[in-house]
Amino acid sequence: MAKKKSYMNYSNLIHEGFFDKLKKFIKNKKVLKKVQNDPKVKQSLNNLNTSQENLENHLNKLLKKAGLEPDVKLNRFTAKDFVK
Repeated sequence: MAKKKSYMNYSNLIHEGFFDKLKKFIKNKKVLKKVQNDPKVKQSLNNLNTSQENLENHLNKLLKKAGLEPDVKLNRFTAKDFVK
């Protein structure tokens, strides 16, 4: 029995997926650098993380008063979290 002949063009397969993803990746890197270096964004992220830390501390105090073990820990945000 002979092998089936494939009529797929390999250059089209590479072009459709690889280069599109590469272009998107490079574009996202440029945007991320601009966002990370913006002083207003840095300040806003610091404020957000500080507020989150204050919320953690307050919740842990409430849990401690209730006689439970305080173990509230929230993840901090970075610029990468907001850029797709």
